Amino acid sequence: MARILIADDERSICDAFAELFRREGHTPVIAASATQALARCGEDELPALAFVDVQMPGNENLALLRTLRDRHPDLPVVVMTAYGSMQTALQAIELGAFDYLGKPLEIGRIRDLVKRALHRPGTAAEIPGPPPASDAGENVLVGRSSSMQEIFKLMGLLTNNDFTVLITGESGVGKELVARGIHGHGRRRNEPFVAVNCAAIPENLLESELFGHEKGAFTGAGERRTGRCEAAGEGTLFLDEISEMPVALQGKLLRVLQERSFERIGNHRPIPLRARVVAATNRDLARPDPDRPFRSDLYHRLNLVTLNIPPLRQRKEDIAALATHFLAQANTELGKSLQGFEPETLTRLVSHAWPGNVRELGHTIRRSALTAHGPLLAPHDLALTSAPTAAPAAVDDANGIDDLTAAARQALRALVAESGEAPPGADAPFQTLVGDVETALVAEALALCAGNQVAAARLLGINRTTLRKRMDPSADGDKR
Repeated sequence: MARILIADDERSICDAFAELFRREGHTPVIAASATQALARCGEDELPALAFVDVQMPGNENLALLRTLRDRHPDLPVVVMTAYGSMQTALQAIELGAFDYLGKPLEIGRIRDLVKRALHRPGTAAEIPGPPPASDAGENVLVGRSSSMQEIFKLMGLLTNNDFTVLITGESGVGKELVARGIHGHGRRRNEPFVAVNCAAIPENLLESELFGHEKGAFTGAGERRTGRCEAAGEGTLFLDEISEMPVALQGKLLRVLQERSFERIGNHRPIPLRARVVAATNRDLARPDPDRPFRSDLYHRLNLVTLNIPPLRQRKEDIAALATHFLAQANTELGKSLQGFEPETLTRLVSHAWPGNVRELGHTIRRSALTAHGPLLAPHDLALTSAPTAAPAAVDDANGIDDLTAAARQALRALVAESGEAPPGADAPFQTLVGDVETALVAEALALCAGNQVAAARLLGINRTTLRKRMDPSADGDKR
């Protein structure tokens, strides 16, 4: 069978790996430092696979991975760490790591990795490119959960190619940060990153915003304007909320992606599209929505590689690290020196639903830090803006339906009791009760989603126009 190197300064990790590999018929080779690991990788006894810890003596900043890849480019190296970060994951994958594992390690995952590494066709693919730039400020993704580690690995694979990328996930999960991470750690890092929010620009202006226009191309076009596609140059064009793009413009964008060129409004001369396109949406574009149609051919064009960012409630193990990250930012912004969180504070943060996801958590920590006075953020300092439930309740939950039914029955009986008989004009109580229920549902959805209308509409299964009408019945003169 195969010789497998385990380089880790934790003896318990090495012993566990050695026992597993012996049971599988392999020969484990143990190293407690980078120096020992290199000594055990002589040409005469080169292992078939190496598992290397990031934090160990003589292995600063992935130095051992670099050396192994330089000396033995065909040796598959799996990087392990208990301190997983976007920076480390992207850098490891860029430097040619076969895979990247976060601790604690899963036995099934290790077995699968060994099989893939030892039975792969040819040699391990090397991903060229210089080390990525350092993360800074807001543009950093924090996550130690297995789902985020997988996101980081895929980001690393995407940094130095031109694949179109579709990023999906609920509002507030950090889709733009993922896009900026792919851009900032790849060969386009020194070129522009141009973001376009397709939901924030009026429909009649979005085409001009994207492609530009010539002077006199339409009423009000007093001078020639460069569009975002052109301004992105050889960088990245990020189309946020692409699901809100008008259908007519979707067809034009599809043609641009197919032909890699576009035209300014009022000019038929094609201009090359040199930028990489990354799009994001909080909708499932594979599921038809008659209220907000999205072309299937454009979806498949964008869907070459998809990164789905899970909501915060599905990766609660990331909450403490995120909260610490946001607290450090708040200290800098506010000139404070808060040292951390009381245990009960962290318990409340982890048990919260976070319908607004990472964005809501960040805002909560900043607001809480503003009014905090002690060295640690206490439970009474928390400025939570939505209900601390495990997750938003489904609208069609059986108990919820029973509660609404009981409330409706009680209200109707009250009306009958007032008049001594069934009230005339059956529509009146019906319209009143249904209107009240709608108002309550909308208010509850908005509360759960921290006032985010897009998220509230999605939770209720209606479009934003309908939501706004329910919020302000006078807008169309009828709650129904």
